[in-house]
Amino acid sequence: MKAISLTNNDAKLTEVSKPEKAEPGHLIIKMEACGINHGDKAFISGAFPPGSIPVSLYNLCGVSGAGTVVDVGQDVPEGYLGKKVTIYRSLKYSETIIGAWCQYAQLHYLHCAILPDDAKMEDYAGSLVNIITPYAFLKQITEEGHKGIISTAASSATGIAMLGICLAYNFPIISIVRTEKDKKELEELGAKNIVAQSDTDFKLHLKEMAQKLGTTAIFDGVGGEILNKIVDLLPFNSTIYCYGYLGGQTPLTIHTSVLMRGMTIKGFGNFRTKTVQNTQSLEKALKDLSEIITMPHFKTKIGKTFKLEQINEALQFSSEDGGKAVLLPFD
Repeated sequence: MKAISLTNNDAKLTEVSKPEKAEPGHLIIKMEACGINHGDKAFISGAFPPGSIPVSLYNLCGVSGAGTVVDVGQDVPEGYLGKKVTIYRSLKYSETIIGAWCQYAQLHYLHCAILPDDAKMEDYAGSLVNIITPYAFLKQITEEGHKGIISTAASSATGIAMLGICLAYNFPIISIVRTEKDKKELEELGAKNIVAQSDTDFKLHLKEMAQKLGTTAIFDGVGGEILNKIVDLLPFNSTIYCYGYLGGQTPLTIHTSVLMRGMTIKGFGNFRTKTVQNTQSLEKALKDLSEIITMPHFKTKIGKTFKLEQINEALQFSSEDGGKAVLLPFD
């Protein structure tokens, strides 16, 4: 079968053996759409140290996609055969992973969330990576005692998924966006508490809203650029969870008086959460997400589709509105 393999930090079209019989606990999935994420490009470039994320037999690239289950192995719960699924290969380690940028993947069932029968595959080609993060985040901060979220990269794919999770579970969230255009887009998705950085009263509105809602958990995907603006506005005993740095390399600069207000700053990654590390919790998470996955917040924004043969062009693709390149293995 056709597949994209990694050799010397270079992704190339190859031919590898097609999986014929699913291993115990695994599914064979006919892959119909595979999203290219920022993390995929980082992995291909060699940014991740060996052993940090699950790898594939034949050194196949890609962690995201959607397809149809054509075979199931022993010990797989009922209900997967013939179903459409969205996948995220990094959720569980396995020695028999094959995929995801290929025609037929072999993945553990705990890499997959079941989709509706009428789902369009491209719409979920890169979804699960964005959905599991806010779900795991909400579980963690609730356990830690927080009662509200401030999301700094609110118009990003993960930020929109965070909004969807909070709406689904009726959890307070303040969404920080750059422009009024971004604000209107989130309003159409049901957001109620939005602050735009382009607003002249941005800081005042954020401070008032944060105090009213008690949003002490800050999910930050931007970095120093936005944190420098808001850190002194946050409620007492807030925790900043650093997830990304879309704002570039601007450093975070704070006065020690901020720390005297009970401020905590730490990194966040879904791989380190109980949701992902505990098998029972992960299985429940994937079932929970399957029940709400039709919400518009969880669909992949498609920029352009490519054949596997066009992998180099696909990896170079970027769009101003955040649309992803999507590989179509059977196109």
